Amino acid sequence: MKYVYVENNIVVGESRILPTTWNNISNFNCLSQQTLKEYGWFPYRFVQTDLPNGYKVDGSYIEILEDEVVEYQTKILKTEEDIAIETANQWENIRGKRNIELNESDWTQISDSPLSEEMKAEWRVYRQALRDITNYEDPWSIEWPEKPSDELRTSVQPNGEVS
Repeated sequence: MKYVYVENNIVVGESRILPTTWNNISNFNCLSQQTLKEYGWFPYRFVQTDLPNGYKVDGSYIEILEDEVVEYQTKILKTEEDIAIETANQWENIRGKRNIELNESDWTQISDSPLSEEMKAEWRVYRQALRDITNYEDPWSIEWPEKPSDELRTSVQPNGEVS
């Protein structure tokens, strides 16, 4: 459990675990809840806000109650700029994932790949579907293509022969 120190009805410092020693009192963390409150130490509770689509965290406010201190998170409606930044970040993440998938499947298209022409064609279709991902309008509605089987890759021997 975390605690906060309250002085003159103001929370002083961040929430934390109780110190073992405080103001020359050893075993401070073993004192009763009532004694801790008398010294100004109250249990701390954080209440996270529900964030429906279109909202973002705005900050928080603290309420000092009789038996605890509660911090309530607040929210506000996202601005168009917030949405544009989130969308740009989402596209960046998608491109990064797509590039990793393309790099990891490059081996399927090289001339000495152990794959049959049929399997190479399946991988070409998959790789083209990865490239086409950036044609989506909404980066949150992307349907990633299913990767073809690469069973032959695991059966390639160190000397390059297929078993």
